[in-house]
Amino acid sequence: MGRFIRLIAVAAITFGASRAGAAVITTYNVNMTGAKEVTSGGVPNQGDPDALVTGSLTLNNGTGVGTTGSASFNLTISNLDFPVTGYHIHTGVSTTSGGILVDFQGQTPFESIRTGNTFVGTVNNLNAAAITSVQANPAGFYFNIHNGAFPGGAVRDQVPEPTSLAMLLLGGGLLAATRRRRAS
Repeated sequence: MGRFIRLIAVAAITFGASRAGAAVITTYNVNMTGAKEVTSGGVPNQGDPDALVTGSLTLNNGTGVGTTGSASFNLTISNLDFPVTGYHIHTGVSTTSGGILVDFQGQTPFESIRTGNTFVGTVNNLNAAAITSVQANPAGFYFNIHNGAFPGGAVRDQVPEPTSLAMLLLGGGLLAATRRRRAS
C-alpha cells in the first residue's frame, strides 16, 4: 500500500497538482499547420497548406476559479494571411473538430499583440476552470488560429503534453529519493 501512495504522490507532482488556490502554470510547445485542421468527420488538410506557427503557449489557471486564468504566447508565424479573425482552444481530439472552450480573441485581439511575424504577449481574465481542464487532459483539446481565407481554421495543433522540465526533475528526484530509502 505504501508503494501505491508514493506512486500517486509522484504522479501528482509530475503532472502539476498543486495545493488549493495555488496557480498551476504549464508550458506547451506548439507546431501548428494547416494539415492538422480537420472536419468534424476527421478529414485532414482543411487549413492553409503553407502556413506554419511554432513556439510556446503557457497556460496559468490562476486561483483555479473565476476569471483568474491567463495564457502567454511566444509564437513565430510563417506564411499565414493576416488579419487573424480568431484564436482559441477547442475541445476535441486530433481526428475531429469541436467547440471553443477558451476564447483568446474576445479578451485580446490577435492583431493587438502581433508584431510582423511574431506573436508575443499575454491574455488575462480567462476562465480558470477551463484552463484547469486543458491542463488535466491536454490531448483532448486543440489550439487553432483562424483568418479570412480559412474561417474554419488556418492552422492547428493538439495541445501537447507539457514541457515543464522542472516538473520532470522534481518527479524524478522524488522517485530517486524513494528508491534510495528503499535500498537502505
